[in-house]
Parts: sequence; C-alpha cells; structure tokens
Amino acid sequence: MAAGAPPDAFGGNRQFIADPDATGLSTVVGDLAALNLQMAHFMRANAHADDIAMIDRIADRTRQVLAASNASHAREASTRELQPVTQVPERQFGNQANVANIRMYNIPSFTGTASDTEDVVQWISRIFNLAQANQLTFAATINLLIQGSSKGAANYIDEMKQEGKTLHQIIQQLEMRFGSLTTVEDARVKCNNMIRKPCEGLSEFIDRLRFMARMACRMERDDAARRNAIDVLVEGNIRRVLPSSVRNALEERIINRSRMGLPALTAREIEKECLDLEKRRAERKQELEGASNKKHNVRQAFVDNNTDDDSSDSSSDDDQSEENGMDCLINEVKQQQQKYFNRGKPANTQKVWKRAVKNYNQKFVGKPNYGKAAQFGARQAMGAGSPMGNPVQKQQGPPNKMESPNKPIYELLNLANCTKGQCVQCGYDGHYMRHFSCALKDKPLTDRACAKCGKGLHAADDCPKVYQQKYQSPQGANVVQGAESLNDN
Repeated sequence: MAAGAPPDAFGGNRQFIADPDATGLSTVVGDLAALNLQMAHFMRANAHADDIAMIDRIADRTRQVLAASNASHAREASTRELQPVTQVPERQFGNQANVANIRMYNIPSFTGTASDTEDVVQWISRIFNLAQANQLTFAATINLLIQGSSKGAANYIDEMKQEGKTLHQIIQQLEMRFGSLTTVEDARVKCNNMIRKPCEGLSEFIDRLRFMARMACRMERDDAARRNAIDVLVEGNIRRVLPSSVRNALEERIINRSRMGLPALTAREIEKECLDLEKRRAERKQELEGASNKKHNVRQAFVDNNTDDDSSDSSSDDDQSEENGMDCLINEVKQQQQKYFNRGKPANTQKVWKRAVKNYNQKFVGKPNYGKAAQFGARQAMGAGSPMGNPVQKQQGPPNKMESPNKPIYELLNLANCTKGQCVQCGYDGHYMRHFSCALKDKPLTDRACAKCGKGLHAADDCPKVYQQKYQSPQGANVVQGAESLNDN
C-alpha cells in the first residue's frame, strides 16, 4: 500500500540542508530527525497492525529530538546573529508574482533617513499586510519592498536581492541597519528600565514600551505565548511609571471588579483604564491651578459716619459702579504700615507712601511710577514739611483701635494738599479719584503734590492747570504771566 507524501507531523514541512558548508550541528540533527519521521511514516503504512503502536512511540520520541534541535538552533541563531522583530511566515502568502498593479495606499515611502516619521518595523508590517491581501509570493514581496521604498533604502534592498538573500535575511538586515534591533536580554532590560520622558503622554510611552516588549519576546515561536509574555511585560512596566494616585485608583478598580465577580482586565483594558485615570488627574490638576491663579482682591472702604458733610464722604451711583481708587490707596498704606507693626518696628513714612503708590499704579495703571517724585520720596509727607504744613506724628506701634478708622483719608488729603470734596488725583472739585470725569483717571499717581499747581498726586507734566508765575515788572508792580510769555522774553 502506498503511503503517500508524509504529513507535517512526520517531517513533511522540513526544509533540509541547502548549503552543507554553512550548516551547524543543530541543523544536521534536526534534518536527521525529520528523515526518521518520514521513514516512520512509510513503515507505518506497510507495517502489521501489531507494530503500529511501536512505530508511533518511536515517532513521538523522534519529534522530541526534532523540537530540541529546533530550540538549539534558535538559541545559536540568537547568539550568533540578531533575529528580526518581524515574524516572517514559513510559507508564502500566495502564488501571485505581479506587483505592478498594486497601489501603496496610505503607506509612506521609506527612505531610511532621519526624516522618516515611521519606524522600519511598522513599515515592514504594512508591506506584509498588503502582500498578504494580494497573496504574493516571497519573491514578489521583496519586489513590493523595493516598490514601497526610495533612495538609500530601495538601493539597499535591491542589492540584497541581487545577492540572492531570502526574505527573512532581507528583513533582518533592514531592522539591523535602520532600526534599533538588540538582543533579547538587552531588550528586556530596556523594558524594565524605560523612563518616561518629560511631558510625554502615557499613550506615547506605552507605544515605545510595547515595541521594546515585542523585541524582547520575539524568539517565542508560539503566537499565544508570545502575546501573553508581551502583555505581562507591558502591564508591569506601565504600573511602574504611573503616579501614585493613578496607581492606587487602578488597583481599586481591579479589586472592585474582582469583588463583583467580573473577569480580570486584559492588558489592553488596563492600558485604557490607565489612560482614563491619568486624563482625569490632569483635568483635576488643571482646575486646581486655575483656581490658585485666580485673584481674590478684597478691599475695604472706610467711611466717617460722624461727619455732617455728606457731599465729601458719600459717592454717587456712578462712583460705586467702579472700583474706588481712594479706598484702594488707603488700604495699600495700611498694609505697608502693618508690615512694620508686625515686625515691632516704627513705620517709615517715606517708604510706606512710596510703596503704596507703586502698588496702586501697578494695579490700576499697569506700571509703577518711576518719575522724579518717586525717586526723591514723599518729602516727609506724613511728617514735618508736608504740603499743608500740618505735621502728622509717626506711629510707633500698632494702630489704636479707638482712633477714627478714616484717619488715612485725612493723611491722603494732606499729602495731596487737598480738602474734602476735591479729587486727590487732579485736585479739582466735583468728583473723586478714578471717576470717569477725572482728566487724569488713567494716569499714575505720585507720592507728593504737583510741582506746578500744588494740588493732586500727579506729575507736573500731566498737570491739567495752566502754569502761572508772579514776577515783578520794571515799574515794581506784580504781574501774573504765563510760562509761554516768559519764555518768549
């Protein structure tokens, strides 16, 4: 009885020695074991029924020898030369050899230069998917690699084709030259020590980690075992780089899922949970930063309830609709004074008013006042020599709570050389500081009265009044003349 061609279980798929001069011992042992399996197949077809069981036992032992030979050959190959990450199939995709009509949809041309945005392993994977879809032979797949590349990469593949390299050898050389191919042990060490780059998203880190895990597990021939080893390696290293809050939340979700009797999360599901938790953490962090950057300015207004002159202390509805600049300036003065009182030191009046005016200008005008008035200080505005001539005693300790709460208002009026009802910024009557009718509403303040008009905390260049000066005529009479006429003479 004819036995026919031996099946794969009896060495029918074995590719025997092609070049005896470049063959190792493990390959020779494997070829002998495959030949014994084929002989056992023919003997089994012609053997007596009582001998078939003995032949099957011998075939099983021979298969173990063949498996050991293949494992030894794989170890030798990995030690002697780097194996590619891309798994080249043992059999061809089909019998089609024409690649002229195949269009490279969404596959960029690989050049092998630093400007390529796609990794060589990803590019080869896309070429293989296209070759499998068109059922190409190995020779046609090599031609497809040349068609999908350009410049140096196309020339390199064409040279290896002319040298008679197989598809496996071409893929191996491509990953060694244009990729980051390394040994299995080094790839595993890199996975366990991979650091998350600054400002790198978790998804980008997972992509880099999964690629290195594929490189570390590429020698596993069984697809299911290889995928399981990759998932274990990726899952453990994702937990390592997660923030503590995200890691604790992930563990809590896994425990709750186990308590509910649901199946355990897969590696892909764990990646999704980590991405979701880190996204929520980033949103909470952004909300907290936005809340901390929000300014909360609380300003207090001091009103004298004992005065009978309502026109000087009360403001109109238009004044209350805007932020009261006078109250802000008064609060700035009190804050500067309080800093000295907290340290147990007497307040330096000159520095108090200078810093208060500077802070006020930064809030309302957007820039501090660096004019001549700010450079020379307040000229003892709150002490002897103030513009009104009424010296104000310096406080030597914390303010007396029994005193009038609006005392700084009179100090401010004294500094501006103004009276109640007058604007301390421009010196005119009928409105208050920062009112829309003030001609100097958006101008910075100074720390002493104007040098031209003598009223208002504004610079001489911004003075709204006409400068006049008294001088004595040749006849002896006092004449008031403008500055322009004086300059003409």
